[in-house]
Formats: sequence, structure tokens, C-alpha cells
Amino acid sequence: MFDKELDHELTAHEYPREIPDFQFMSTKKPEEWTEIELLQLHRTMSDLSPYLHEQDTALHNQITREMERRGI
Repeated sequence: MFDKELDHELTAHEYPREIPDFQFMSTKKPEEWTEIELLQLHRTMSDLSPYLHEQDTALHNQITREMERRGI
């Protein structure tokens, strides 16, 4: 993701300026998401974990496995 204001490529350690909404992200597989998208959605789903349904928990597990696969 390129940030025009900062004039450089954003890294996974910088807070994202624009993250697509979850509805859009759910149309793609976690393997297709950027590191920043993975980190943001992992953080959000971790915060909401007590309230997640079975399907949401399965998606959160997919995100966690993808982060481990990439070494994030």
C-alpha cells in the first residue's frame, strides 16, 4: 500500500490510512490480503473474540494461520 502523504510504501508496522471494509475483504481469501490488512483484521477480530460466531472464529483462525505462514 502506498501512502501519498508520507510518500513511501507503508509497512506492516505503520497504522494503515485506508483499510477496505470487512465486507469487501471477506470476498477475498486471507492469502490475497496485504500484511497491513491481515494485521488490522486480526487486531479487530481479537478484540471482538468473545462475541464471534463459529464462522467468524474459523475466519480468525485462517487469518492467524496466514500470518504464521508469512512470518508476521
